[in-house]
Amino acid sequence: MKEEPVHKDLLGRPIKLGDVVAYAQSNTLCVGTVDKLNPKMIRVKPFRGSWGSNKYSSDCAILEGEAVTFHLLKNG
Repeated sequence: MKEEPVHKDLLGRPIKLGDVVAYAQSNTLCVGTVDKLNPKMIRVKPFRGSWGSNKYSSDCAILEGEAVTFHLLKNG
């Protein structure tokens, strides 16, 4: 069985499937969920839109608790 790759965010915290992360897309700050862990990158699916994109894990920051709830209530 293959081992899952270990990815860490901008602050050094481990990233798991389903984590909510903030990342830059062109000139915009986006929020999405981690959809897949690839050997070198992670695939992030944005809350808005249907296409996921591959990002280096060090270019993302995990969002937790109140920040995620606030974003979902404000933009949901």
